[in-house]
Amino acid sequence: MKIAGIIAEYNPFHNGHAWHIAETRRLTGCQYVVVCMDGHFTQRGEAAVLSKWDRAACALRCGADAVFELPALFAIRSADAFARGGVGVLGGLGVDALSFGSELMDLSLIEKLADIHKKEPTSVSNDVREGLSAGMSHARAWGEAVSRYLGIPAEALNSPNLILAAEYVRAIRESFPDMVPLAVQRRGGYHDDALGEFASASAIRGAFDRGDFDAALACLPGDAQLKPDSMHPMDDLLLYRLREMSPEALAALPDISEGLEHRLYRACRAAATREGLLEMLKCKRYTRARLSRMLTHAALGMTREMTDTYPAPAYARLLGARRDAEPLLRELKQRARIPVVSNPGQLRDDPVFQLECRATDLWALLHDDPERRLSGREYTEKFIRIYKELSQNA
Repeated sequence: MKIAGIIAEYNPFHNGHAWHIAETRRLTGCQYVVVCMDGHFTQRGEAAVLSKWDRAACALRCGADAVFELPALFAIRSADAFARGGVGVLGGLGVDALSFGSELMDLSLIEKLADIHKKEPTSVSNDVREGLSAGMSHARAWGEAVSRYLGIPAEALNSPNLILAAEYVRAIRESFPDMVPLAVQRRGGYHDDALGEFASASAIRGAFDRGDFDAALACLPGDAQLKPDSMHPMDDLLLYRLREMSPEALAALPDISEGLEHRLYRACRAAATREGLLEMLKCKRYTRARLSRMLTHAALGMTREMTDTYPAPAYARLLGARRDAEPLLRELKQRARIPVVSNPGQLRDDPVFQLECRATDLWALLHDDPERRLSGREYTEKFIRIYKELSQNA
């Protein structure tokens, strides 16, 4: 039995995601596709537009055979930790190949980029310092230095997909060398604003935010056309949490360094909203995504001690599966190097799962619908079982 894996956010699940699953099946010749998907907060530290159960169901209706959870401890992190978590879950399950979308299809170049991420060459480090001295942001200085080193356009390195692709390859090499990496050509641009058959997730979210629901839904497969609930920003909850934290507590957050805790301590007392706080904190040194993650870490009580204590996933939680995937689940349980869990009660005392529960409860409070605001959904939501047959094109 050949099993391929995909690491995803599906925020929301769109036509490009369905195409990626189908293309993974075609290119690998696998019998099954397993997805490792994040929960209620994304890698950029933002709240997902749909619940993880809705997103998992969409993936199962549109081609995936089973969906496992990428714990929040790894999902709301920088690219290296995100990749290490996703590869850790799928590798722990024993999948044969990891398929990922990428604008760059040359796997040898992706591997070279992975080498740079692991150990930066002296020439790259020197070029980065020169760029910083010239007034560039760290991201731009690094991108231009690496583009010169690899001989590729700098704009190619700005793709989050390529950054993750390199980190996936790096994680595979370090922990699961038998897993085969597969780059699949991405359809559409990651942050393109245009709507259409292969619109980006950010463009679709933007259409939903504007109230252009029909246009947004038209970009989703028929079995994934779910309209997000109205949600409000994480302002009051976040600012209350930050203002009650001491500088020492802020310094214990995973991505805090170089005295950033003092700047955050002052700014959270002057800001009125999360967006306003991000505006106060932004600078050339720190990307908006990193700062956004940092705020979500604070809201969830995630600490550096916790990320250091749990460097890799210790379990694989199954959110849902297709009814005809029973042979897959039996095979995974035989191959798995980590426990496969579908009953959340088994994880009740696990600190990583307790963080997941906090993330879900926080996400719930961003809704106005009383039913959506209920606590404890990690224990009350049912295991997802999809009965719909896949089409021949899936």
